[in-house]
Formats: sequence, C-alpha cells, structure tokens
Amino acid sequence: MANSDPPWLQSVADAFDLGRPLRLVRLQIGQIQQTWRLETTAGRYICQSLHLAFAKAVTEDAQAVSAYLRRQGFVIPEFLTTRAGELHFEGEGGRWRVMTCLPGVSHRTAPDPVYLRQAGQVAGKMHRLLAGFEHSFRFQLPNFHNTPQIHRQLQACPCDSKVEAEWAYLLESVPALLLPAGLPRQIIHGDLKLTNFLFDERGGVVGIVDLDTFMYHSLYVELGDALRSWCTAGETFNLQLLEASLSGYAQSGACEALDSTYLVAAVKLITLELAMRYLKDYFDDCYFQWDPETYPNRREHNLARCRRQIAVYRDLLDKEAIVHSMVQRLLDTMTLTKTW
Repeated sequence: MANSDPPWLQSVADAFDLGRPLRLVRLQIGQIQQTWRLETTAGRYICQSLHLAFAKAVTEDAQAVSAYLRRQGFVIPEFLTTRAGELHFEGEGGRWRVMTCLPGVSHRTAPDPVYLRQAGQVAGKMHRLLAGFEHSFRFQLPNFHNTPQIHRQLQACPCDSKVEAEWAYLLESVPALLLPAGLPRQIIHGDLKLTNFLFDERGGVVGIVDLDTFMYHSLYVELGDALRSWCTAGETFNLQLLEASLSGYAQSGACEALDSTYLVAAVKLITLELAMRYLKDYFDDCYFQWDPETYPNRREHNLARCRRQIAVYRDLLDKEAIVHSMVQRLLDTMTLTKTW
C-alpha cells in the first residue's frame, strides 16, 4: 500500500485481523454509508464508516437477520468481529465495521430484463424466508418509510422560491396515495433498490447487500420501492421492466395474492416518498452522499434527484391504467400460498 492511503486503513485492518492491506477501492454506489472494498493478504472485505444517523445497534440487528438468512442457505454478507469480539472499531474516520465481500457486480440499471426476473425471484425467496422469522429490533432509522411523518417534516421546512413548485406538488399529492392502516406486516429488507443486488455475468443474483434497513412493514411498501427502482429508466417508468420484475417475483411462489390496487398505489407512494426525502435533505444538507464530479454541492444533487422522482411519478400516472392491468395479470399467476 502507498503512503497516500487513508490514515484509518491500517488500524482497521489490525483491529479486525484482516491481514496486510494490498488494494483499497472507494465504492460510490451507496447513498448513505461511506464504503470501501479492501483486498488484503487474507482476502477481500467491505469496510464501512457508519453514518452518524445510525446507532451501533443497527449492526447487531443486521447481523441477527443475516445469520438467520445464511442458516437458510440465502447468500448475504456477514459482519466480522474485531479481535476483541466487537462488531465495531472506534478509530480515525469514525465508527468502523467490516463485512465479507460477496462476488458479483451491482448495476444502477438492468443490462437486460433477465436481471430483473432474477432479482424478483430472489426477493420473493427472501420474503418467504423472512415471513418465518421474528426479531425485536434495537434500532430503526427514525421514520424510515413513515410517509405521513416525512410529509409533515417536509411541510415544516422553510421553503425557498427555487424549490417552491416541487415542495407544493409533493405536499399536495402524497396524502391521497397513503395506504390503509392494518395491512399485513412482516420483516422486510426495506431498501431493495437494484444496486443492492449483486449479479454474475449472466444476470444471476449472487446475493443481496445493504443490511441497515431491515424492519417490520408491509410487503406492498417493499415491492413498491423495489419496482420504483427496478423499472425506472431515466425519467420514465418502463413497462417491459415491470413485467420482467413481477414475473420473477411470481416464480418464487412467495405469497398469497396481493391486491393490484394497493401494489400500484405503493409504487406511486414510494416514488414520491423518496422525492420528499431528497427534497428534505435539500433543506437539511446532511444525509445523502453526493457526486462532486457532477454537482457543485449536496443540495443541488438532492434537488436533481427529487425532480427525477417526480418525473417518474408523472410518467407512471400517464401509464396507470396499463400498469394496473399488467400488475393484475401478473399477480394472478402467483401461487396462492399464505406465508404471512
């Protein structure tokens, strides 16, 4: 390793007994945690500096769910412990944790619809497994997927003229999209965006990563968020990608029949929920990572993200009748087995 290596590197490698560092690569995929892939004389690892929004208990929760899934043969990272038996190391650069590094690559958009069929099938398998698992979570991100509270927080933000149109549109549109209370709940991943899947060169899923958002919530929210991510192409909602995604999910035999009306509503809701979160961080300027090569600051990147989600939502509204018909047809092919 070179003299220009970050000062935390050697202390983290020593704390977790990772061997001698050989190569370090900053990963730009995640929007929250600062993440590196480290190659050493002993193997390859993922090192993360835990964001201040997360308490240490988040790793304990993630490790519990991960251990359960791995016992069922599901491929997902494992958190390593330090020589002292701890999941974290307090050192220069923050609070550090280390995970096993799975093979495969992530994609911001699917190179081919087959990738989404595979992602849908693996997500369904994970949901079937998690339906049989219970865990008392010690940490949850405050108000994560709590759309009414996010709406209230955005309403309280001191709006400026630059984003007044987006702010007003979100505040007006979201209340009518809220899902009814009392929908069935189970443990979900919470953030099944496409970049959290690792693929091989043929489009097969190697594993799922990003374990900080496991929580109890409705599968409609989980699938709504997944379909928003998987089926977005630029600023449009792609129907071919929707068919591939839900076809894969149906093949998993994951669930009893879902209500197509709720599922389509969930896609719309989570699209605007994410727009609200981006716009809120436009005001707060503290949460999401940003790309300094493309944007002058975090606020401008968040505003661009917000506007993109609103554009996708409007395109989805234009296609809503077709989307509803397609979703209903695909849900009709699911195996009607009650698993939650």
